[in-house]
Amino acid sequence: MKTEKASTSLRPAKPVRDEMRRDEIVAAARACVVRHGFHAASMQQIAQEARMSVGQIYRYFPNKEAIVHAIVERIVSQRIAWIASTGRQMDLPQLLASRMFDESPSEADDRVLLLEVTAEAARSPAVAAMVRAADRRLHAQALATVRLDHPSLTETEAAARVEFMAVLAEGTAFRRVTDQLADPEALAALYREVIERLLPGARAAGSEPVAMAVGAAGKRRPRR
Repeated sequence: MKTEKASTSLRPAKPVRDEMRRDEIVAAARACVVRHGFHAASMQQIAQEARMSVGQIYRYFPNKEAIVHAIVERIVSQRIAWIASTGRQMDLPQLLASRMFDESPSEADDRVLLLEVTAEAARSPAVAAMVRAADRRLHAQALATVRLDHPSLTETEAAARVEFMAVLAEGTAFRRVTDQLADPEALAALYREVIERLLPGARAAGSEPVAMAVGAAGKRRPRR
């Protein structure tokens, strides 16, 4: 009897158990979407991956879009934390020119997931709204960081610069499937010249890469 009571008292509270279940479902959905794509990943496949029944999945999420929303929110939260911590210590011109992005499995999956969700946004108003909300969160964090490092910029000027760098990052991410036809060093020098004009003293201030996480390109590959 005492053993039963002890084991019961050690069992996590229901809110904690529910959150653990949601984490398991989100992890299973990530794997399914990366493996099969947004449309081909069915609730049945997600349930099998999570080792649950479809009915159990619906206890925590009303539909697949809600699961994808949870995936996107977690990616965005991680990138916001990254901007606030280590994201300001990187060399954006060199990163863009060399296309040396973080190749860890989780970051590679994040890029695939974001591309899948972005493609679905062209067909689904609900997913499009989700993408816009995520972009606004990332943009706001990047904007705050740029204004902190460059207080002489107005909000309008800083927002334009964040958008410009996000376009550079996203364009580079999409072009990763193509050959690099330009000399990386020449390209890095060009990127550096442009970014220096946009954000004078950016390298010293450390704010030049804050928009990197706004785009699909993601974080840099750690230096060896």
